[in-house]
Amino acid sequence: MKRSKLFLMLTFVMFCFALALALPNTDNISFAVESPNYFTIYDYDNPGQIVLVKGEGVEVGDEYLSADNKLYRIVEVDNRAKTGKAEFIKDEQLPKYKIKKATNKVTASAKSGKKVGVYHTHNDESYIPSDGYDSVYGEGGIHDVGKAFVDNLKGLGIEVVYKTDLHLPHNSGAYTRSQTTAQAILDTGNIDALFDVHRDSTPRKEYVTEVDGEEMSKVRMVIGTANQNYDENKNFAYSIKAYADEVYPGLIKDIYMGKGNYNQQLLSRGMLFEMGCENIEKELAIKSTKPLSKVVDVVLFGSDKASEKSLTDVELVDENNQKTVITGIAEGSAASVSFIWILLGSIGFYLLILGILCIFSKTVRYKTGRFFKELFAIRK
Repeated sequence: MKRSKLFLMLTFVMFCFALALALPNTDNISFAVESPNYFTIYDYDNPGQIVLVKGEGVEVGDEYLSADNKLYRIVEVDNRAKTGKAEFIKDEQLPKYKIKKATNKVTASAKSGKKVGVYHTHNDESYIPSDGYDSVYGEGGIHDVGKAFVDNLKGLGIEVVYKTDLHLPHNSGAYTRSQTTAQAILDTGNIDALFDVHRDSTPRKEYVTEVDGEEMSKVRMVIGTANQNYDENKNFAYSIKAYADEVYPGLIKDIYMGKGNYNQQLLSRGMLFEMGCENIEKELAIKSTKPLSKVVDVVLFGSDKASEKSLTDVELVDENNQKTVITGIAEGSAASVSFIWILLGSIGFYLLILGILCIFSKTVRYKTGRFFKELFAIRK
């Protein structure tokens, strides 16, 4: 009898473990936006040198790629003082794009068969100089930036599924709520990339920049390390930065690789864009959506599928100064990962192991049979 109870207990524990693996991730950390505080991270070997200024979600073990492609790892964090230290790892090598400024402009044309999704996990985020507040319980100024991004993408011949569903309040459950929205976008089919549009929380000077003589906002990319698509999303972010650094230097601020999923477990080309901060003018963030959309078009679809409008600012060349072609990183549409399929897969794996044990062990066969007889027994 004791052995039978032990077997039942182990079976229940294994089932709970399989269920836990299938549950959506809810550990993305998000603090209330009403606090204007931000983290200042210093160089571990040079304490007076600032490596990073970031609004929220800084943890030990996170990694960070600076504007000059230096890779750091966060080794200390003082949440009370909003400070920390990062150690230098290496100079990172990004993909190479052989391009130069174009001398001849070409006429814009739209190409078909391109489709992306855009949404906002933190709908409340706003811009103090333009909106008059940093947050609102509803659609904040970030929606204006998202709409501008969508309009620019559409102007390049990209079909966009844009959902403005609210995921309030701005707390640790926002990403769980927005996962439903992200999944709904993927369920429309053939989504090549998924973009979650945010704004950061830092001093204005951290984001103001000039691109081709025009003042606008920098863009920070954030990717989650706690999902199976991390490597692919990291390559996507690196490709975006590498191309932007060549064509629109100053546009991409940096790349932050933090704990959590940020819903990027749903797609191998998911990206979180921080479009400025609460202290920068919203109009500057809107301006940056134009070059960003062109970068996305070329990097995602390649020069053979990108709109000619995206290529008006560049000329692609090889060593012999001849026009060449960039192959987009997207070779098709990635399939979304569904909760139910993960659950079924986990249960299936457990049953497979149980079946193998039954084949080789009479004791396991006997106890398994007894367990299911007791489980489904009809008492009169």
